[in-house]
Amino acid sequence: MGSFGRNQAGTSAIEFAFVAPVLLLLLLGIMGYGYVFGIYHSVQQMAAEAARSSVAGLSDAERARIAQDYVAAHADAYAFIDPAKVKVRTLQTGPQRQDFEVAVSYDMTGSLYDRLSLLVALPQPLIERRAVVQRGGY
Repeated sequence: MGSFGRNQAGTSAIEFAFVAPVLLLLLLGIMGYGYVFGIYHSVQQMAAEAARSSVAGLSDAERARIAQDYVAAHADAYAFIDPAKVKVRTLQTGPQRQDFEVAVSYDMTGSLYDRLSLLVALPQPLIERRAVVQRGGY
């Protein structure tokens, strides 16, 4: 019985059992936020590129169509993005409505995000990013 108290063979296993849950939550948090930041970046890039491509339009209706066509054609090229969940909205903003704004929104529900958000607190599942370009007057 005396040698049982001095035996240190299982000490590492016991320490790992205490540390493992915290380590796993930390790793899941890193993966979850990396996934979310990747989608944030993709949605922002999509909005910026759609706004840049809309500059070629002569009217607001043509600009809106060009921006929506760009997103529809290129949404599947962005990582972690499901093209069916992408929505595009355009509007005129700024003084004298001189700016043209493209807003791209993406809903992350039903993806890996839902499974990770059960384990780790993550931001809201709806993302909207905007990009603005000037109309005329160059």
